[in-house]
Formats: sequence, structure tokens, C-alpha cells
Amino acid sequence: MPGPFAVAAVTAVLKDILNDGLANHDLSALGNVAVTALPPDRIPATNAEEKSQLNLFLFQVSPNTGWRNAALPSRSSTGERLTNPPLALNLHYLITAYGKEEFHAEALLGYAMQMMHESPILTRAMINATLKPALPPGVTLPPGLGMISTSDLADQVEMVKITPQHLSAEEMSRLWSAMQAKYRPTAVYEISVILIEADKAKKSPLPVLKQGDDGKGPAAQADLVPPFPEILSVTFPNNQTQAMLGDAVILTGHDLAGETGKAADVTVSAQLVSPRLDAPLLVAIPVAARSANTAAFTIPPTPLDVPAGVYSLSLVVSAAAPADPVTSNEVAIAIAPRITGGLAAPVARTAVDPETQLGTAVIAITCSPEVLPSQRVSLVIGTKEVRSAPLAGQTALLQFTATGLAAGEHWIRLRVDGAESLLIDRADPADVKFDATQKLVLT
Repeated sequence: MPGPFAVAAVTAVLKDILNDGLANHDLSALGNVAVTALPPDRIPATNAEEKSQLNLFLFQVSPNTGWRNAALPSRSSTGERLTNPPLALNLHYLITAYGKEEFHAEALLGYAMQMMHESPILTRAMINATLKPALPPGVTLPPGLGMISTSDLADQVEMVKITPQHLSAEEMSRLWSAMQAKYRPTAVYEISVILIEADKAKKSPLPVLKQGDDGKGPAAQADLVPPFPEILSVTFPNNQTQAMLGDAVILTGHDLAGETGKAADVTVSAQLVSPRLDAPLLVAIPVAARSANTAAFTIPPTPLDVPAGVYSLSLVVSAAAPADPVTSNEVAIAIAPRITGGLAAPVARTAVDPETQLGTAVIAITCSPEVLPSQRVSLVIGTKEVRSAPLAGQTALLQFTATGLAAGEHWIRLRVDGAESLLIDRADPADVKFDATQKLVLT
């Protein structure tokens, strides 16, 4: 989720869109046209000083009604933080055109509105092109842009959408009167939605061993069957709720072998999409592993190419005859990290408080797949979440410094981008239990 600089990041990306449009269109007849992001009262608007320019101004911020009740900040009875719900905002902008000569303002406003119309969504590529551009060696971003480049706006789950808005003549008059500026031709746009989330550690309870008497929990299925490939359920080995590298995944649904139902006539691939991958990961499904109602594939076992985290999974069905591939619905799956080392020997605590008997422990573990520097990594010791030390590069070795720990045995989970290492052993549905190997001993 983005941080508090996301609002400034949106303004920077919108300004960059207008600037790029100026560079890509021949507007030399208007002279040297600038794009600014200033309050209108700071724009010179007299006959002698007025220049041909576009100005982008954030004049209002409102809560997003669709997200505002998604969650509320909550704490336990001891004051520990339980959730980090996002702050969902809609941003309202004025795009104002100033003209040194007649017709300049109208021409610039038309150009700006065309650019906004052609970019109804701020894609991740557009956001990263502004906030995290590829720079030559030795060149750095300006201080202001470097600060807001840490906002992680491109990683939020919702796409940022641009929608034109209408203000009545009375509303526009009041707005410009409040700004104490001279009115110029103006268009109004709403940018939705910006999700700002606090990056604070929170208490995380142990996972539930069983839901309901049979352990399956609630299930729902649509009554109408659509005439295209659809994934209805995903099954992992040993009744797991997540996949790991090298695991066989079984998909259940309908029309998974294509419209003809002849598996040999089509090519079927599992498509995994993640913000951490530069391109979708395609895993071919052989003819023997698929039918009209099932398809099975294996998560690639290479720890360098498949980072842990939440993925969007779909099936891509391509017919032998020239035709566009058919893509199924998308379902979310998590590829869990695996703790491969660091739990075998007890860990000695330091700075033990003689009154509370709580101390500090430095815990080093190895994991698979390797973790990327951009990923969010934490270790959950019992119910206590501990952030990892900063990562210099892609690595399998992680280090955590945890305070306030008691001696004894602690269940442990590695959390990477929301996906947790498997703590529960579900191999025997009649005897669901915690995995005894996922235990940290502190002395």
C-alpha cells in the first residue's frame, strides 16, 4: 500500500503526463509553454506578466465512499495494534489554462483535456516512469521527487482512475473567489482512489486450525455456468491453503480444455501475475494433466525466479487455429516462503530484564524463495510481528532483532508480501496440528 507521499505522487504523475504531451505535440506556435502545480493565486495573471501555461491544482480531498468502511483502526485490550486499514481518498484537481495571447488558453485547455481523456487510468508503468525512472549512472532524482518516489503508489491494489467532473457556475465562482485569484478557463477532474496505509507492525493471531465441524467452512457457487473457461476451486498438496515452490496445484472448474473439449487441439497454460514480476509467468499444462473440468500444473521450483507473495492465477487457452487466446477468470493464490534454516539450535537472549524476565534475541534464518529488497518481510514469533533488517539485495538470509521475548518455545512464521510460511500440518484432516519443525527455542 502507498504511504503518506501518495497524494504528492499523484500530482507529480499528472504533471508528467501533461509535460510529456507538450513534448510530443507541436505547440511551438504558443511559445514556451510551462506546466506548473501551484495555487492559482501565485500565478501571474496581469496583461504584462501572464504567460501561456497550464497549472494543475489540488483543490479538494474527499474520503472514498467505497473504501471508507472497509476497516477501522483497532487495538487490543493491551493497546497493541491489530490492523492497518487504508485511508481511502479521492483527489479533486483544477487544470487551468493561461494564455499570453488570444486563443492560447483555449488551445492549451483543449490539449490538456485530450491528454486526460486518453489516460483514464494511471497504470503502474506510467507511475514508475515518473517516480522511479531509469537514470544514467551518477544521476539522481531531484530532492522533492526523490522523497515522493518512496510512496509505493504503483503497488496499491486499486488502479488510479481519472474522471472528469462538472462544477456549476455558482460553485466555480465561489471556488475562485475563495482562492482570491482571477478566473481562467478551467477543467475539473477527480482522481480515485488513493489508498494510504501505515507501515506499522501489528499483532497477528495464530491461524485457525479448523472452520466448522468438517473444517471446510462456507462455500458458494454460481447458478449460471458461463460459456468460457472458469476456475471454481484450487487445491494444494496435503490440504494446504497456500502453495510452495515445486508444489502440484490442481484447478477445478469447467471448459478448462477449451470450447471444443478436445485437449489435443488446444494449448493451455497457467498464468501467474504479480507486481514483483516484470512479466506474467506462464506454466504450460501438458495434455495428460488436463481435462474439461480439471487442470494440474507445478509451481516452478526455482527460488530465484518466483518470489513469495500473493499472485493472480488464470488459465490461458489457445486453439490450434489462428484465434485470440481465451483467458479464464482470475483467482488469488499465495506462494508461501519456506524457512530452510536457523531453527535447529536454541537462540540465546541478551539484555534480560530481571523483573519481567523478557529479553532481546537476534534471529537469523534462511528461506526459499529468495527475498527481494522491495518486498515486505517480517517474522511472527507467537503473536509478535518483527520487521526484518534492511536488505541490500536479493537474498535467502534474513535477520530479525526482537525485544520483549520470554524464554521457551515459540511458534514461528515468516511473512513475505502477505504470504506466510506454513505453520499448520493439514496432511491428516482428522488431526490438524501445528508443524513441530516451525518452532523457535529461546534460552
